[in-house]
Amino acid sequence: MSKRVSFLIAIFIVFSTGMKAQSQEIDSLFNESKNTLTAVPLIINNPAMKTGFGAMGMYFFKFNKKDTISPPSTINLMGLYSTNKSYFAAITSRLFWSEDKNRASFATGVVNINNDFLYNIDDNDVGLVYTENRKFITLEYSRKIIGEFYLGLLYLGTQTNYAFDNGTQEENDFAREFFEQNGITDNFISSIGFNISFDTRDYVYYPTSGFTFSIRPKFNTEWLGSDNNYTDIDFEAAYYIPLATNQVLAFGLGGGFATGDVPFDGYQNYGVRNNLRGYQAGKYKGKHMIAGQAEYRWRFYRRWGAVAFAGAGSVWGNDQEEETFEQKLLPAGGLGMRFMISREKRINLRLDYALGIDGNQGLYFGVMEAF
Repeated sequence: MSKRVSFLIAIFIVFSTGMKAQSQEIDSLFNESKNTLTAVPLIINNPAMKTGFGAMGMYFFKFNKKDTISPPSTINLMGLYSTNKSYFAAITSRLFWSEDKNRASFATGVVNINNDFLYNIDDNDVGLVYTENRKFITLEYSRKIIGEFYLGLLYLGTQTNYAFDNGTQEENDFAREFFEQNGITDNFISSIGFNISFDTRDYVYYPTSGFTFSIRPKFNTEWLGSDNNYTDIDFEAAYYIPLATNQVLAFGLGGGFATGDVPFDGYQNYGVRNNLRGYQAGKYKGKHMIAGQAEYRWRFYRRWGAVAFAGAGSVWGNDQEEETFEQKLLPAGGLGMRFMISREKRINLRLDYALGIDGNQGLYFGVMEAF
């Protein structure tokens, strides 16, 4: 792990130094009064995909330049290939207009992850090696109803396929038999739902004060083409407290619950959406999940900053292998570095190292904050 940490820290410092040398040009690119099309290198590292390299094209714009309340909208095109032969390609967008009375998001793409999970069961190490390929599309629209409350509609469609050809012959045969014994097969999820949210954050891309909460009940039904009938509810909340100049204390809570004929690929995945760093996304999963964390953020010198974070969570309700996938307590903590590539937009490069239990750990290199 030490070599990988050193490698990512070196990339972070070199990339940040290059950004610092062009600080005026960068701030000009992110000027709110301009529509901007730009491309940046994309470098990530996480426990599931390992180290990945790619590129991202970003278009920042406003529907109405006289609208000083709406945050800038974005459309992003990205692609990446990683050292364990995983990859993803996606188009995403976040749209804000009419003085932030209307919000919409869109995402579609493909994610191919070569999972290599190690579990400790009855003091024995058990490996599970398989490939998970997902094609997805999400659509969401929300309208401000009263005060800071929003009400929205959403759609989610995901096709998941599994393959067993990325390990040794013994590992492939074991994983294939494990999936067959537990009835885990390729699956299509199709759902409609609602988004009920409340948002008093001072700025969506880098909040320093305020509170946000959203709850999304989704109904997966066969008449929409879904292979299973079930209901799941996701929720997220965050609270930001300004402590002093350039210091913020942030609290985050997230998770979800599902009932009905929930398929394996419809389970909650611990570690996704940055609900708690330090665990491989998908290693621990179940119908129900909750995770909370706190993070101290300090911009200590010009564009440079540091963070410290800690949290804990749990995932349960797995119909396949409770001892393998469920965990009653999953704590994690870590430290991170920040470099602000745009003062005006308050957009950071981030490098975080997180440590969990049972040998779980992760190094995260990306853009913007975890929550």
